Amino acid sequence: MSFEVTPDRTIAIGPRSLVLSGNFGTLKTIQHAFAQDLIPLQARIFEMRQDEIARLVALASGTDEAEVGQLLLDELDVTSTDYLMLKAELMAWLAVAMTPKRDREKKVQATAEMLARLRGSRGGSTASSASASSAGPRRRSGKRPSGT
Repeated sequence: MSFEVTPDRTIAIGPRSLVLSGNFGTLKTIQHAFAQDLIPLQARIFEMRQDEIARLVALASGTDEAEVGQLLLDELDVTSTDYLMLKAELMAWLAVAMTPKRDREKKVQATAEMLARLRGSRGGSTASSASASSAGPRRRSGKRPSGT
């Protein structure tokens, strides 16, 4: 069975499902609303404030921004892994939407695997994160310290 992979993605915020549109018109609207190209915008998603996430989701789904903002407040703790997963979903959606049609199926698979790994690590200990304390020893430059 063959099907066309679309740049659209369905996300859930609490009990509500929203379809993010990946068509040109939506992406253009997002670029203009944020006054930024999609690539730097995508890279900034994890640093976005809650109102910016609400705006991005609203523009992408054609939903009222205040409604999305209230949904985020009512359903997600901004310090939770669920909120971080929402941001990861938004990044994955943009990655697929920016991918040429011929490569979209591979990108969908790659982003699905990445999201599955993130979901698998949710709620675990911080020992699996790449923080400075758990990233392993610092690599040495090979240079002799000065003064020796």
